[in-house]
Amino acid sequence: MSRNQPIVDACRRAYSGFEENDSSDLVALMSPEVVFHFPTSLPYGGTFHGPEGFLAFYQDIYDHYYDTFNYDADTVLDAGSHVIVPVRASARAKTGRTMENEHCLLFTVKDGLITEARLYADTAKGRDSIEGLQAYPSAAC
Repeated sequence: MSRNQPIVDACRRAYSGFEENDSSDLVALMSPEVVFHFPTSLPYGGTFHGPEGFLAFYQDIYDHYYDTFNYDADTVLDAGSHVIVPVRASARAKTGRTMENEHCLLFTVKDGLITEARLYADTAKGRDSIEGLQAYPSAAC
């Protein structure tokens, strides 16, 4: 068992199963000084501090931007000092537009606690769904 197993397990519960996402265990493993970085190209982006900042961020998303926003993780990767969570996001904006997107969450871990988190995503998809713009299909490879 890895030393980060509690965080890996909490990430699985928080980011797997779409409607069944439960971040309560993840929040419990956050340092009181945890810092979250969300892309500032989104209207709700910025830097948020502490577990309460994380919870306020998601509350703001549901209050102002999305009716639903769920994740499904294919895997959770333990890299020692970091836990990496690639996810598929599925959301319905308050405009009625839906969004399917891929995100990657990067958690920095120290002494068994999450000290920093960063979201990487195609922010244009999020912006367009919030603004009610037509989503463009992904380019074929």
